[in-house]
Amino acid sequence: MRIAFFTDTFPPEVNGVANTAARAARALAAAGHQMKVFTVSRLSPEEIQKEVGGAYEVETIPSVRLPIYLGVRVTAPVGLALRKVARFRPDILHSHTPFSMGWEAVWAARFLGVPLVGTHHTFFNHYLKHVHLDYAWAERLSWKLTVGYYNRCDLVVSPTRSLIDELTANGLRRPHEIIPNAVDTTLFRPATDPAQLKTRLGLPEKVVVHMGRLSYEKSIDQALRAFKLVVEHGEDAVLVIIGDGPGKSELESLAGELGLEKRVRFTGFIYGRELVEYLQASDVFLTASKSENMPLALLEAMATGLPILAVRSLGLTEMVADGNNGYLLAPDDTSAMAEHTIKLLRDDELRRSFATASRALSEKYSEHTITRNFERLYSRLMAGHTKT
Repeated sequence: MRIAFFTDTFPPEVNGVANTAARAARALAAAGHQMKVFTVSRLSPEEIQKEVGGAYEVETIPSVRLPIYLGVRVTAPVGLALRKVARFRPDILHSHTPFSMGWEAVWAARFLGVPLVGTHHTFFNHYLKHVHLDYAWAERLSWKLTVGYYNRCDLVVSPTRSLIDELTANGLRRPHEIIPNAVDTTLFRPATDPAQLKTRLGLPEKVVVHMGRLSYEKSIDQALRAFKLVVEHGEDAVLVIIGDGPGKSELESLAGELGLEKRVRFTGFIYGRELVEYLQASDVFLTASKSENMPLALLEAMATGLPILAVRSLGLTEMVADGNNGYLLAPDDTSAMAEHTIKLLRDDELRRSFATASRALSEKYSEHTITRNFERLYSRLMAGHTKT
């Protein structure tokens, strides 16, 4: 198949949607399909190509920076990509964002007469307060615009039931399916000798890890406050925070204010074997975020065999089996977060049991399984589509 992806965010940007789209493109290309990604970026296609490799092509569309959210760019959704898309002659279009590039996909689908799949990744209403739009009217408008977009797709996909339910409750009328995000379970796997990795990385015996974009909506400040309580209870542990983003300097300052300078390590953005080794050297994965759908960070932690501490919210409830591979806690309850972190750090048998369960649960999210699901979906949609 000739498959065209459309997305407003793509590597080297660091966020879950960008990484999900890039990995899906790579996996589909590895399965023998011809892939091309259409995106917006401050970089040239050649520079992006260096970041993602040569398994598929990347085309950029002229764009400008969106001032209300750092790092976001948009194009004028007036069909600027049409000529480039037509030259590619796609069999199917797949949009990963309902913004400017998503609308480019709508115009291309209509012009070329090919089916359009739209994946919705994010609970956007949970981000409104971070752009100073935390009002009821803004949430209603957010859903109206989002659902208005997806009602123009031939089929809508979301990684979780939680988000599909929100879409349908707000007026989605198109056919829809749940296809989870994928994780490379051959790359992310438990270590054979985690103690050796800890020594090489300069880490102590007990390591708690957080991974993701360092931004306000991730509630990483709550994770830091919970970890302060862990330290106050006498645990000789370190919190490793993997990732980068606009909130990094504030979080580093907060760690200092909490007296955690020697107990928190900010690695910045890391990937590949270095990322895997940090996860393999860790004992517990911790996230305090209340706005997650199906975060790749959590999938990678599960595949590496880590017990999970997460918030009982949105898509996380579909990923973490409470009491089996981790614990789901009340939002903003730093005391409970600290209590369960300590429990896992002190109970080796419980930690091993949760680790085994995490790895087993991750297998249903393997890249091979998820890629086959998309291939079947694309084939079915193409077979039933009549060109207009």
